Amino acid sequence: MINRIPNIITVSRIVMTFILLFLIEKSFSHNNVYFMWILGAFAMICFSDLIDGKIARKLDAASKFGAKLDVSADLLYIIISYVALINFNVLPLWFFIFVCLKFLEFVITSKLIKQYSNSNSVFVFDKIGRIVSAAFLVIPAIACLFNCLGSYGLKILFNCILYVMLAGGIYSSYLRIRKCAAIRLKEVLEINHYDAN
Repeated sequence: MINRIPNIITVSRIVMTFILLFLIEKSFSHNNVYFMWILGAFAMICFSDLIDGKIARKLDAASKFGAKLDVSADLLYIIISYVALINFNVLPLWFFIFVCLKFLEFVITSKLIKQYSNSNSVFVFDKIGRIVSAAFLVIPAIACLFNCLGSYGLKILFNCILYVMLAGGIYSSYLRIRKCAAIRLKEVLEINHYDAN
């Protein structure tokens, strides 16, 4: 039972995501009435994402299923919160498209890097990509906060944050794709060297 604690925490994040959706819908339909509840839900979702992996490693309960469940819970949270905020014109559609493309690139490059480097981990993370993906989780909370405060200056600041994340995500993608190409080139050169001998 103790080994299931990390997955239970991850599943609770999925439940909190649907609660968050309800709170966003109610709040933005009724002038930010549930704003503090929304921030509390965001905090619980981010905290659960922070601790589930750490607890899994501490209990030696890390598994491929748990890793996939964690990434799936993150993706569900991002899709649901982003779509809800796009619906209320709090978040731009282009940023959601960027996040989806970044996630797709992450899955594909993780698979290629894992395949060519014989890594045991389900997903392969890079430092910049990890920072950008962590920011993807907090963007909905920042968007709600800045929208509630309603300042034009904060809207400009929020857009700057989105563009910085876009630049970081593109740079992370460049590094990951370059790594995949280098690994593949090394493999081809080894095969050609082997065939020549």
